[in-house]
Amino acid sequence: MKNLSKKLENSSLPLALKWSLVIACFVSIVMGLLGWFLIDQQTNTYRQQNDVLGRTVVDQLALASGEPLLAGDDLSLQVLVRQQEKTPLILGMQVFELKGKLMASAGISPIGDVLSLTRSDEMNVQLPWKTPYVNAVSFISHIVFKDVTAGYAVVTIDQGPLEQQLSALTGALITTTLGLIALGAMLAFPLAHRLCRPIYQLVKVGEAIDSGDTHTPITLGRKDEIGRVLDAFQHMSDGMKKKQEVEQAFSRFLSPTIAHQVLNQPDGSELGGITVEGSVLFCDVVGFTELSEDLPPQAVGALLNQYFSYFSIAADSCNGTVDKFIGDCVMILFGVPESDHSHGLHAVTCAVLIQEIAARINHQRDKEGLPLVQFKIGINSGQMLAGNLGSAERMQYTVVGDAVNLTARICDICTPGQILVTEDTLSQPGISSLVKVTPLQTVNVKGRRQLVTPYLVDSDSFLAESRFQESLEKILPTEAVT
Repeated sequence: MKNLSKKLENSSLPLALKWSLVIACFVSIVMGLLGWFLIDQQTNTYRQQNDVLGRTVVDQLALASGEPLLAGDDLSLQVLVRQQEKTPLILGMQVFELKGKLMASAGISPIGDVLSLTRSDEMNVQLPWKTPYVNAVSFISHIVFKDVTAGYAVVTIDQGPLEQQLSALTGALITTTLGLIALGAMLAFPLAHRLCRPIYQLVKVGEAIDSGDTHTPITLGRKDEIGRVLDAFQHMSDGMKKKQEVEQAFSRFLSPTIAHQVLNQPDGSELGGITVEGSVLFCDVVGFTELSEDLPPQAVGALLNQYFSYFSIAADSCNGTVDKFIGDCVMILFGVPESDHSHGLHAVTCAVLIQEIAARINHQRDKEGLPLVQFKIGINSGQMLAGNLGSAERMQYTVVGDAVNLTARICDICTPGQILVTEDTLSQPGISSLVKVTPLQTVNVKGRRQLVTPYLVDSDSFLAESRFQESLEKILPTEAVT
């Protein structure tokens, strides 16, 4: 039983089936032992009854034949032994004198020399014997009359009927035992399934939590160990649900990538940063001050939300991370916080997507008679410090450095609808073969001593690419603005 349990524990069978096999084996062993015990007890009882019957009859014959045997009354002795014919279980009766001479006989007997079977100190002798036709046992008893041993009485009892009854009873007990074992085996599976139902629920809840589903209902109310485990699962599920809600809330104020980093990295909420290589994109609204003067605040907010919501989708499609919205400006990072060897190309692709999305939105707004908005975009690449900046009480994940400042200055010198990039961006992998640019006049930007040569990106080289068109259609389909 122990080996079976170990094998079942190491197997991949369902728990209910394992328990069913264990319960079925346990029931079989218990019912088998019980059946064996009942059969053994009943066999002993029948044999004891047979012994009692034989000894009683032989003792009665010995008691009744004492006086006739001493008196030499052969007729009386013959009458006594003939009484066996009245009882079917008695196969024969014999009376012997003390020296072993047969004085009276009726029926059958296997005994020829009674003296060889008896001793003076034995008052009763039992002799089982069989033939092809008879299964019997002979009982021998001393005939004593008034303290005088006169001879021997022999009675032969037929064991056939008793054996038949014993066989019938044994068969009934065996059938009953096997029936109970079969019934126990059949009931083992539903019983094991019922016992395993709370465990199945635990497995279901655990798998749901592991897959991120924290809305799976957990049935409570149990007061046992399973109930306490279910309570623990409920608390864990509630905790994970709250964490998901916090992460979703973070994702509305921060980029999902940054929110995940803050929540899951041990040092995600500590001040400090690391130097990384990446690209920065600044996208600014042209004439925002005049636009804000002519529109109510709610209309300005709705206008910015309409454009920026699509710009965020464009950033995600190009592996970009929206760092922040600064009023009418959006700052997008590439290669930060997750490393990206093609950050420059992705930044330029995102810029072209933004200008094309803005053109489609303007087309729709023009049809509806709404104010139009134009954007200017600047891109620069290089090393920057990325991390949490601010104070221990209030911090923000962002990037700082000369490369970031130069990006803002490049954006400032743009004209409406333009995309300007620097030489550092053009030197990034993949750009020279895909992006067509036109160098502009070298300028001296605010805050920098060195002159900078901006390059105007030709968007037509991207518009001809089928993959670019597919991405644009996924973000803002043509039929949505026609």
